[in-house]
Amino acid sequence: MERRQSNKIKINMDNPQIFSLAENQYTSDYEVILNLGTQPWANNFISLDQIGKEPTYPLQLVYCNKSELLQLSYFVPKETMFKNHTYISGTTRTLLNHFYKLAKENTEQYNLDTENDIILDIGGNDGSQLDQYQKLGFKKTINFESANNICELSIQKGINTINDFFNEKNVKKYLEPNSIKLINASGVFFHLEELDSVIKGINYCLSEDGVFVVQCMYAGAMMDNLNYDTIYHEHLCYYTLNSLNKLLLKYDLHLEDAHFDEIHSGSIICKFRKNKFPLTPRTLDLIELDKKYTLSSFKNFSNQIQENRYELKNLLIELKNKGKVVYGYGAPVKGNTLLNYAEIDNTLIKKIVEVNPHKIGTYTPGSHIPVEQEQENDTPDYYLMLSHNFEKELIEKNKHIIENGTKFIIPFPKIKIIQ
Repeated sequence: MERRQSNKIKINMDNPQIFSLAENQYTSDYEVILNLGTQPWANNFISLDQIGKEPTYPLQLVYCNKSELLQLSYFVPKETMFKNHTYISGTTRTLLNHFYKLAKENTEQYNLDTENDIILDIGGNDGSQLDQYQKLGFKKTINFESANNICELSIQKGINTINDFFNEKNVKKYLEPNSIKLINASGVFFHLEELDSVIKGINYCLSEDGVFVVQCMYAGAMMDNLNYDTIYHEHLCYYTLNSLNKLLLKYDLHLEDAHFDEIHSGSIICKFRKNKFPLTPRTLDLIELDKKYTLSSFKNFSNQIQENRYELKNLLIELKNKGKVVYGYGAPVKGNTLLNYAEIDNTLIKKIVEVNPHKIGTYTPGSHIPVEQEQENDTPDYYLMLSHNFEKELIEKNKHIIENGTKFIIPFPKIKIIQ
């Protein structure tokens, strides 16, 4: 007997099916790449009285053969994950600098008009990306942000903020057709359960001469760096350039420009137009690089991460046995996949230090490690850097405590200790 669930998974013992995001239909034409077990929703930082009560869900990475897209097999409902959450874009200087650089590049590349052109951000969080456009003089910015608790931060920046999900229905409710010159999707295009509806919404409101800019973590970099921690329930799909281009081409959105960037441990920034334009030279370079990321390389990635998983846990056990104190540094969502998959809990890491006020005073889901305010006068023997995608900035910030003897454990791509 078949049971259909709202999380887009069909369970049938004879013919298991998943909902293919790229094909917008159920399919059994997929292969399991990596099973990370049953885990809590990673952004569900909990209170003391919730410990042990947090719900868990399957976390499994699969490859859809037809679309060539990596995605999760099981979706936690978007209303659970994105109506309230704790992530804030503007907490690191590295990301703000990246946003400014890209805003300046887009303004010059597309000769944008600061007085009249409308810039829209899908899931723009606290408005950090749009704020960079405002610094460049843009008068018309719109942030579509679903999280109630984050919208206020965007409004405080003077950004016109719509507190709702970006999909075809809501786009037609709030926006005029062909009215937006540039649509940005930064770190959000892999979050989208309603992918078909979102792309139709983009097509509806994007002007004929407009540009759609996708910034997303690159599946190729995830493979190369063994970053299995980037796999969590909010990240529904994991793009190569090929799979992203193949998806958007079905909706008559044509790739014009794409390049690799080191942000978030390796991302691709891709620009699509309603009309065809010649591919830029750097796009051709990325197309060539992208060819090596195939089903075979994805399966190899799955095999490689096992060694990292056990090596990290064994290192922490060894440090504990030597009487060393270990804290976590930063409480990113991705850190919870690492902690739970490697079976690292509050017996190995005493606490995690943070600067994000939305996370301070909570506990990590699954591993139940307390998250506390970072304090200058409270340093451990070792930090496990969970926010390793900002390694350069954070190591520079903490040079003084490293000089005083505190060591930093960097988990990926190979475990290293900075001292």
